[in-house]
Amino acid sequence: MVSLSAVLAAEVPAYKVAKSFGQNEIKAPPACLAMDAKDHLHVLLQDGTVVIYDADGKMTGSFKADMQPAPTAMTVAEGRIYLIAGELTETTREFQGKKVKMQEAAGVKCWVFDPAGVKLSAIKLPGVFSATDAHFIGKELVIADIARQSLVFYALTGEVGKETRRIDKVFRLCCGIFDFCPGPAANSLVVANLGAFKVQTFLDGKRVAEFGARGEKEAEFHGCCNPVNVACLADGSIVTVEKSPTRVKIYDNTGKTEKPVTGLAELVEGCNEIPIAVDSKGALYLASDQKNCIVKCVPGVADSAATAEPVAPPAK
Repeated sequence: MVSLSAVLAAEVPAYKVAKSFGQNEIKAPPACLAMDAKDHLHVLLQDGTVVIYDADGKMTGSFKADMQPAPTAMTVAEGRIYLIAGELTETTREFQGKKVKMQEAAGVKCWVFDPAGVKLSAIKLPGVFSATDAHFIGKELVIADIARQSLVFYALTGEVGKETRRIDKVFRLCCGIFDFCPGPAANSLVVANLGAFKVQTFLDGKRVAEFGARGEKEAEFHGCCNPVNVACLADGSIVTVEKSPTRVKIYDNTGKTEKPVTGLAELVEGCNEIPIAVDSKGALYLASDQKNCIVKCVPGVADSAATAEPVAPPAK
């Protein structure tokens, strides 16, 4: 394995907690975060609501998608919001001599909205049965399908996405979590292969780099499975997010140098993911389903005397 030659490792930046926001608008646990080109943060809640914030944490809009089941993944591109949800079909099976009706996964659909919540189109995505994350890699929409432990690439043409390739048989996943992000080079992506305690980079569908090991040291990944989420900075640094307890670290693109984000409290309970997004200035946005808010972290060294509890409950 070698690192991406097109990306030069820079000094790993230090980060600190800046503030939290969204307690008054986020009424259900956050499921996914996505950042648009104008640094507007889109927060998908588990009930299908999308809440949009500007860079200062001020809500600029919201809508609830009428998708059943509710969407589980989201990405934004060119002023459009893509919400992805599983499709179910009713089947009848026989158990102990009795016929029982059941709902089974039948595929995945993608609905496209404008920022005001107006539905623009619907796209079927054949060949996948679940969606835990979605991003555009170049012009292709990529879906993380934990049901098949695959990353599936689609060219979006008309009402049915055309599968162009997939990455599979290389991931060790668990806890219903499967997260990835666009990589630092064109046509690359970075995967949180949490069951293997690895961060892996793929270029044109082929694995070109990886780092990570299970352990309790700061540079290692702890617990039953970590990291749960990843993100990339403009300089090629890779952000990893761990749960139980919460740890966020910035690695260089080789995985040899890392710095922790200081001042973070627990963002989730138990074995859950911590969605993350990055804006154009390098600020990190982390979703907390424990307190239903967004924590913003910015480059800089924290005051050693500052409190370690960055998230305060909303005022009553």
